Amino acid sequence: MAVLQQPVVNGNVFAELIGDDLAPAGTYVATVIDVRDEFGVQRQKFQSTEIETVDLTTFLFGFRDAQGYEHRVASRRMKISGNEKAALFAFLKCLLGRAPQYGWDYMAVKGAQCLLTVEHVTKRDGTGVFAAIAALSPVPAGFGQPAPTAPAPAPRPAAVAPMAGAAYPAPARPMAGPRPLNAPPVGPVAGVRPMAPSVAPAAAVPANDPLPF
Repeated sequence: MAVLQQPVVNGNVFAELIGDDLAPAGTYVATVIDVRDEFGVQRQKFQSTEIETVDLTTFLFGFRDAQGYEHRVASRRMKISGNEKAALFAFLKCLLGRAPQYGWDYMAVKGAQCLLTVEHVTKRDGTGVFAAIAALSPVPAGFGQPAPTAPAPAPRPAAVAPMAGAAYPAPARPMAGPRPLNAPPVGPVAGVRPMAPSVAPAAAVPANDPLPF
């Protein structure tokens, strides 16, 4: 007897939105476009042949590359679990920058922005690569804004008038031209006594004295 089994779904739930587009590798500012939950999904347990029924969720991100082209990339399907060791818990912690609170509806992240790092991973069958999320984090404050310019230099202060009583060097006196070697000094020299004349002055002659010739 043949029993019709429900197929085990392992594909990307956003395949119809992504299409054949291969998102470029790199880090971009991305937006959470959609979040899709699946309930009662049968899948094979990790490293086991046993089939389990779980509830899964997947996040879809969109971003533009340096040329302005739009791209989409989806997260892997994660089990809806609040366990701190669960993939969904770690994923939301990276997305929010903090641990999510219990009882919080993670659908609220739709429209939120984050820094998303895309990597290319080789497919299991070796037929090519696909775009996967390598890391994500909140957008830092001020990210993408131009750096502040250096302030203009302060104007130089205007010339200040001399203050009363301030000592300033006397202006330089103009240099005189060359003097003859035998020229008498212009004025008394500080610290030097004037020399007596070498010839005694003539005696005074009375006015009624006859001339000697």
